Amino acid sequence: MASREKGRTAPDVRRGRRLASVIERLDRLRRTHLQAMTLGTADLRMLWLFTDREPRTLKQIAQELNLEQSTVNRQVNAAVAQGLLEKSRPPGGSAYEVVSTDAGHQAFEQDVQISLGGYESALMSLGEADAAVLLDLFDRFLHAYEELAPAQMSTAEPRH
Repeated sequence: MASREKGRTAPDVRRGRRLASVIERLDRLRRTHLQAMTLGTADLRMLWLFTDREPRTLKQIAQELNLEQSTVNRQVNAAVAQGLLEKSRPPGGSAYEVVSTDAGHQAFEQDVQISLGGYESALMSLGEADAAVLLDLFDRFLHAYEELAPAQMSTAEPRH
């Protein structure tokens, strides 16, 4: 039964509720994966940046991750203390350069396998054709949602 508000029929939300339920189940599984991982989100983001094994200055890291340089400095120092990154000042250089260590690279790859390995196994169980359809439809859905959601949110009436 649809409700009427200001002369308009409210959309049926059954499919939206089903999607929200599916996304919640996925999020619970994703959180389970996160608990099995050894690195935190900040370390993962930082080490992902260094998968190319190129040295970077703190300023470059801040720009690439879109973070404040003070935040990057704190995160880099924590990663250095854990042995995930190395920080050094090159001869004649004025800025520190940061690189990932072998241990950092291995920790990153291990956690990526924990996280993405589950997705890959589930996709493989669907078969190549169904996995391709799922990924295509999910990508299309997210694109549509990105386009529509902000407009819908801006016209929504405030909750009391």
